[in-house]
Amino acid sequence: MKRLAVMLLAGMLVLSTAFAGCSSGGGNANSGGGNAPASSEAKQEEKKSGDPTTVYMMVPSDHLETMEMLFEPFHASQDEIRVEVDATASGWDGVATKLITMLAGGEEVDIAAVSTSYYPQFVELNQLLDITDHARETYSEEEYYWSVFDGLMIDDHLYGVPISIYTLVNYYNKDMYDAAGMEYPSTAWGKDAWTFEDWKNTANQLTQGEGLDRQYGVWIEYQLERTACFLFSEGLNYWADDLTPQFDNARIREVHEDLYKMVHTDKTMPNSELVNTTGMDQLFADGKVANYITGTWSHNSIFESGANFDVSATPGGTTVGYVDVYIPMANTKHPEATQAVLDYLISYDACVIKYENNRLGPQVNRRATEDCKDKCFAGLSPEGVECIFDSLDNCKPLTVFPEWGEFLSDSLLPASNMMAVGESTVDEAFDKLQADAKALLGK
Repeated sequence: MKRLAVMLLAGMLVLSTAFAGCSSGGGNANSGGGNAPASSEAKQEEKKSGDPTTVYMMVPSDHLETMEMLFEPFHASQDEIRVEVDATASGWDGVATKLITMLAGGEEVDIAAVSTSYYPQFVELNQLLDITDHARETYSEEEYYWSVFDGLMIDDHLYGVPISIYTLVNYYNKDMYDAAGMEYPSTAWGKDAWTFEDWKNTANQLTQGEGLDRQYGVWIEYQLERTACFLFSEGLNYWADDLTPQFDNARIREVHEDLYKMVHTDKTMPNSELVNTTGMDQLFADGKVANYITGTWSHNSIFESGANFDVSATPGGTTVGYVDVYIPMANTKHPEATQAVLDYLISYDACVIKYENNRLGPQVNRRATEDCKDKCFAGLSPEGVECIFDSLDNCKPLTVFPEWGEFLSDSLLPASNMMAVGESTVDEAFDKLQADAKALLGK
């Protein structure tokens, strides 16, 4: 699906170049609302009338309330820039598809919110504004988590800023640990973290009962984007630096064999059928699962489930970081205003607003993050909150590339699911992943 969208974009861009000037735009947008961006003609009229520069931004529909919350004080603070938000698209795929259509049709969009998997594809098609020099001059390491910007670099160039940062952490059920008389898992990251072997041993110790009464020691989704957390701490990756696929690596397969055995043989992890039927948050709250490795995007639902919980580091001490991106368009007619809006979206003030209203997860602004630690992640001990923020300095992004979206949807997710439900062995799935990756990338 994602590959088809990119191919469509490339083709439509060629057509739009050939027929430049022949297409017309949509209707005018109301400032701050969820309507479609104004047409190019309307924008020209706007500039002729001497109105403030309008920056047109596209986000998923569920981000609209957050955008309104952010831009109200931004508009009140100055008169030079107004931001109009199009939030008519549903989800990341919806935004990407609509953005593709608008770019090909000659419509102007200045900023869009996209998922990590789409980001390199728009870079490859030369659709994004290079903000590398501005970022290095403006975003100091004292103010920002620069490791996150580094993770967004493509060939040492930056083409967007983080919407938010999510990491995998281990949520644990305190009642289950207390009942077993066991110490809580460590909040330490890096070399002092608990190990993959510790985690497997804990799974055995906290698993008991049979049938509907069974309690499980651990759970992580059997999905290779998630299980990468066990690889990063050992210096492993699914891809070499030159993107040679590593699905034939013996240790990577061994880790997944261990996980496969935990689900299908030892049953120290609940299987997909139980998780899909009951829901992991509910299993965790009901005392059926003691350790639940998931992203911080799940925090609110876990808190609202009523579980007595806290968090620890993921086994191995290096976790996976996920970063969605605000991307500026290369064809923007007002790059300075567009850059000013990007600066605001990751500024101290904007990030504090997001934290205080529990929106969009951890932020790249270090100072705002440190000042707001006591205002977010409800239900955690101070040590647990510190553990989540320490994860920002101990995370690694997944390797993505222009063909990543296609590989994810056509190969990696199906293979993960086949192993999760036991319809494929690890060797069968990884052999196919290696072959698919080599064919896709010509390696």
